[in-house]
Amino acid sequence: MTIVSDDPTWWPSIDVHRFASYFAVAAFVGITYDWALTFGQEVELVWRQRWSLVTVLYLSVRYLGILSAALSMVDNVPTISLTDTVSLLYKCLPFPSN
Repeated sequence: MTIVSDDPTWWPSIDVHRFASYFAVAAFVGITYDWALTFGQEVELVWRQRWSLVTVLYLSVRYLGILSAALSMVDNVPTISLTDTVSLLYKCLPFPSN
């Protein structure tokens, strides 16, 4: 059984969690929007060129950032239950979590 508390001492914690949830969604939207706008240039300037260490690093940072933002957003939605595999992947990423 779930117990709901109306204790005002919890309000600051609830506000912080709500702010973190909004920030996670905003970060994901911003990163995805940037990816959508620059994907054509990325294909032309990165994917079609000769691959090097810098190319791999660029793509790793770019797509791990999108993945991290997506997992952070999903992690902050209380109605979505993460599977064990996704939870383990999220904990293994070198990005801060909640």
